[in-house]
Amino acid sequence: MLSRRKFLKGVERSALGLAAAHVLAKTGMAQPRDAAPVDWDSRVDALLGRDEPDDIIVTAVGDMIWNRELTHFPEPDYRNLYRILQEAEIAYGNLEMSLNERPDLQRGLYNYRKGREFGWEIARLGINLVSLGNNHAFDYGPEGLEETLDILSRSGIAQAGGGRSAQDAQRHAEMEFGRTKLSLLSYYSSEHAETGDEGPAIATINAPSVLIEGEHGSAEAAVAPLESDVKAMEDAIRTAKARTDIVIVHYHLHWVSHSRAYPIPDQVPAHQHPMVYRAIDAGADMIVGNGPHVLRGIEIYKGKPIFYSLGNFIYQYKTPEIPPVIWTRDQQQDIPEEFQTVVPRLTVRDRKIARIELIPCTLEMTGPRTGCPKLADDARGREIIALMRRLSKRYDTRIRQNGWYGEVAL
Repeated sequence: MLSRRKFLKGVERSALGLAAAHVLAKTGMAQPRDAAPVDWDSRVDALLGRDEPDDIIVTAVGDMIWNRELTHFPEPDYRNLYRILQEAEIAYGNLEMSLNERPDLQRGLYNYRKGREFGWEIARLGINLVSLGNNHAFDYGPEGLEETLDILSRSGIAQAGGGRSAQDAQRHAEMEFGRTKLSLLSYYSSEHAETGDEGPAIATINAPSVLIEGEHGSAEAAVAPLESDVKAMEDAIRTAKARTDIVIVHYHLHWVSHSRAYPIPDQVPAHQHPMVYRAIDAGADMIVGNGPHVLRGIEIYKGKPIFYSLGNFIYQYKTPEIPPVIWTRDQQQDIPEEFQTVVPRLTVRDRKIARIELIPCTLEMTGPRTGCPKLADDARGREIIALMRRLSKRYDTRIRQNGWYGEVAL
């Protein structure tokens, strides 16, 4: 028997499909004549049809930076990506922007902000759980963060990593489906992570630069997390694990520069592994990382998945108010690696992660839909899964191609 949530999503899908067909017919949009049409409806039907009645589906996406709506796009490769999120019990993503009605509070160049009503756009996409532990949480000051918390709550979107106090920010978000409880903790980590001394705050793990002595008197600088912050993280994970069955931990790490003056940061710094392993040893069931804006590998550690970076999912960072000349002078130039991602789709069965599917996606690089995600075509999809296989090779992670998507061996 279908759950009420999935039944309702099926009704919505049918209505959306009719509306999409009407729009396509009206506008004349169609598949190019030289491209073999892909029946995305049937493909995604088959994917969703693998689920058993009591399965809990968790999807995860990378950084989300919006400046305009996208849920109205009618094409099947967009619409069916939304379906995958909408028909999951949990659709999680990192909200790297602010929701508030106070543009006058903007700090610095970036203005990743939408107003009160935009919470409903996030919900329409299917997202119902977000992390706020990232470096853009305070772009509009403590007042902007507080308003973000209010808007998310009114829109029915749970969050972790942000709170009205530092203590609140350290608490896990909790969701329950049937007899299974899932939780999320979120942390931002950098050399100068702004926590919020009083009032609204985010959860942070400070990682100052330290000197490591080498051979023959040499020294090397490296970023390393504070032991006290890691211990506080472990305590929070143990608390979450005592109260819930599946604990997800999110990290937004700025330990390596993603300026184009440096190589593409798709490799995991060796000094990141101990902190992540300690999180799993403390009780975490799944780690989701981002921060470098590109994909990184997947590791299965003690049977638990670590997604070191999911890259970007919605990357509308070039806001209309900023003159284009600003971006042409920025050290961080657009590269294809920042416009591709995978969406892990995890099946929780009997309170354990039983299956991991990887849905390959591409983001538009130019035009009015720049930064908007869609399902990758077959050629690009195979390339993205092959990339994930290469990035994960150092961890002996097995990823196989299953038709148009990938599967990770547990």
